[in-house]
Amino acid sequence: MDLTEREQEILDLIRNSGPLSPTEVAKKFGISQAGASQALQKMMRKGVLAKKSAGRRAYYLEVKGGDVTYLYSAHNALSQVWAYLMALGLSKEKMAKARQARDIFEELLAEKVR
Repeated sequence: MDLTEREQEILDLIRNSGPLSPTEVAKKFGISQAGASQALQKMMRKGVLAKKSAGRRAYYLEVKGGDVTYLYSAHNALSQVWAYLMALGLSKEKMAKARQARDIFEELLAEKVR
């Protein structure tokens, strides 16, 4: 898998420091939080990192062992579904159920990559 120089630096930092948030990555590399988030999400799509949510905060950790390509594909598809659901203007109750399903899936993904 091809990583850019910056992506490799981010991966090395996560390997040495443990899971990091986009804010922490942005501070370390002197980039915007949006730029850090984009880099981390791109690395997640490449199968190098996994995202773990803790409340409203997100942390990224290295994927270790096992092939999780299918889970990442499913996560990307779920992200597209989530964007669609947000645009529909569903009731608070239905959005809460959709958010719960998303959170459960992200937990399963995080467990799989440990």
